[in-house]
Amino acid sequence: MNKDLYSMIFKRKSFHLFRNIGNEHITEDELKDIGNKFNKLIPLVEDIKVKIKIVKDSKNCKRGQEYCILFYSGL
Repeated sequence: MNKDLYSMIFKRKSFHLFRNIGNEHITEDELKDIGNKFNKLIPLVEDIKVKIKIVKDSKNCKRGQEYCILFYSGL
């Protein structure tokens, strides 16, 4: 494994903001639906473990949004 590329895994972050959505809020059913759909996805590489975590506004949500969807992957 390329050690330079491996170290970059821990530095990669991506944020996508959805502005001007009004006063809409995501429901518990919608959160469960997101998790269920993710768990049904077929991985491109079976040996790479992938995990999703949906967290309410916390230290992980630095952009002031209601929820963050965190994706984790590794060997």
